[in-house]
Amino acid sequence: METTLAVLALVVSVLTAVGTFVYTHRQMKAAIRANELTEKAQREQAEPYVIADIRERVPGSQLLCFVIENSGPTMARDVRLAINPPLQSTQGDEATAKLNRAVTRNIPVLPPGRQLMFLMDVGHALFASDLPRQYTVVVNSSGPFGPVEPLTYNIDLDVLKHSLLNRESLEWSTHVMADEAKRSRKAHEKQADAMIELFRKVSGQIDAQRIGNGRHPEIDPPTAD
Repeated sequence: METTLAVLALVVSVLTAVGTFVYTHRQMKAAIRANELTEKAQREQAEPYVIADIRERVPGSQLLCFVIENSGPTMARDVRLAINPPLQSTQGDEATAKLNRAVTRNIPVLPPGRQLMFLMDVGHALFASDLPRQYTVVVNSSGPFGPVEPLTYNIDLDVLKHSLLNRESLEWSTHVMADEAKRSRKAHEKQADAMIELFRKVSGQIDAQRIGNGRHPEIDPPTAD
């Protein structure tokens, strides 16, 4: 009987030890995983975040630009972009080739908050053409901890086409003011032409009256009646 109790006690002790070991092992794995996630989050927060986009130069502008910017907190190094299909523009083959060379060349450093802007096209011309509206962009770069995980996403120009344009921008206001000034100048020119024409008619009538009275308009001075 005592032997049986001893064996049971030993079995319980072993099972308890095994359970404790398993629980402790799981806790350690969870702690290690949590530590890895924390380190990853801290690392990502300290990494550069380089994105590329096609947008209006300023809200309300018809100029579309390809923009590369680092919105992260640290320096981006060895920035490389792959774009599929290659960017296409209505500005001609030479301009399109220069644009693609510019945006796909290696960028040695891109400081935090730095933005590179390349003129791509004019909005109304691009959307009136049959050029591609969607591009897939892959961004590779390195940060303080080495290579950053590649960022892949799509650019859909139809979203920009159907978005509302903000006409409160300085460029739009300047454009409106220029149009108004042009219309005002034309109105003043028409008014000045009308005044000149009226003056000529009146002068012609006065000259005719003077000639009819026997006085030459350039030789005989007017006399009071």
